[in-house]
Amino acid sequence: MQPMNRNLRFLWWLVVVGMVAPWGSAHAQPNIPAPHLGYGIHLDPNVPVDPALVDVLGMDWVKLYADGQIPQFPNKRILFREDMRWREDLGSVEQHFASRAAQLWSQGVDAIEVHNEPNLWIEWEPRLPNAREYTQILCAAYRGIKSTVPNMIVVSGGLAPTVTTPDLRAITDVDFARDMLAAGAGNCFDAFGYHPYGFNAPPEAAPSIGVLNFRRAELIHATLQEAGIFGKQIWLTEFGWLRDPAEDGVACSDADPEFAGFGWMRVDSNTQADFLVRAFGYADRNWEWAGPMFLWNLNFSMRADDISLAACSHQRWFGLLRRDGSATLALERVAAMPKRYAQYLPTLTIYADEMTLETTPFCAGRQQVGSFQVANTGYPGSFSAQIQPASAPFGPRVEVTPAQVQSGGAVAVFVDTSGLESGLYLLYINVRASIGGQDTLQNVRGFVIIQDGDGNTGNC
Repeated sequence: MQPMNRNLRFLWWLVVVGMVAPWGSAHAQPNIPAPHLGYGIHLDPNVPVDPALVDVLGMDWVKLYADGQIPQFPNKRILFREDMRWREDLGSVEQHFASRAAQLWSQGVDAIEVHNEPNLWIEWEPRLPNAREYTQILCAAYRGIKSTVPNMIVVSGGLAPTVTTPDLRAITDVDFARDMLAAGAGNCFDAFGYHPYGFNAPPEAAPSIGVLNFRRAELIHATLQEAGIFGKQIWLTEFGWLRDPAEDGVACSDADPEFAGFGWMRVDSNTQADFLVRAFGYADRNWEWAGPMFLWNLNFSMRADDISLAACSHQRWFGLLRRDGSATLALERVAAMPKRYAQYLPTLTIYADEMTLETTPFCAGRQQVGSFQVANTGYPGSFSAQIQPASAPFGPRVEVTPAQVQSGGAVAVFVDTSGLESGLYLLYINVRASIGGQDTLQNVRGFVIIQDGDGNTGNC
């Protein structure tokens, strides 16, 4: 065998979608990943709704705000928003969420979102938004929830897509997420909540730190990866486009305090419908890290006159129903669009480093080739994986530690090169897991390159 060029390096990314390919190659991902999205919608707690309408929309999730809504949806997955502003007494926060989790779980709730848009003053007042303070609340909530209902999914409060204002009443979402993770938030959620509103841009518009659009979610994903968070989904717990009130004969001036700051976002009904369908499709095809997507909203436009919500409130004009309960074009298009529902199971993903050892005969003995992480990049949950090297009879003896690992754990790979001649040797390590009653097998590939010796021991 001829020695391999010492500059050759590989980083392998193996995902349980029926493929094994190097990360970064032109064929690293299939054209369409395995189904991973959930389809959800917000329901106003003050407006009665026929659950059959949620079925018509094809939604398998609902996002709710009040306990009284829960019994109406026994056949849906439920995300429940539980608000909790800053408290000095974190013990009381933990106790509150321990009690609420048990209560909500018994009613059929699957996931709790801990607060809403904590990077905005209006959601964190009277204090200015503070990532460290919110992280303390989130972690106390997480401890409380897991102490009583370990299987309850904890979603961090969906961040608002925004930029920092001079008065600091709004903090850039990317900065807030980075500060949360630096404060330890990565250990305190099962899924990261985000609100990728489309504003007035098409869903395919490229993301940029100074631009607010749907694909800004990709900046949040990159921020999680920079912090070493590879195995947790991002849940899009609010998103949508605002329909022009003028289409319903409602004149909303940009100077109207109820509409100020939102007028520039309005689009016509056909554009709203088109962008919503395209957004679901884009996330399905390109964001394998995304979980359930929740449209904002179904029926906030139908609030009764005795409940405070101004005619020009933006909440009304994101809705898929008009004030009289008739369907918008967006509702019809979302109901008709194809949907690929997730199986709601963990997904085995292996992140490996270079997995290449270059050595010489003078360095014979036990040496580390590299390491890899067994991660869950699918629905929140965990699994155990068995690690077994597949050593060739003519190659180096391969050793892995540990031989069994929980999702999220790391595995080190060693070889013994004693007695081997110069050349290239391939290594394979099998990773087996049972997920959802199905056995899954993937492998990690590595290389040992023994260069011809020249009498010099080199760096061993």
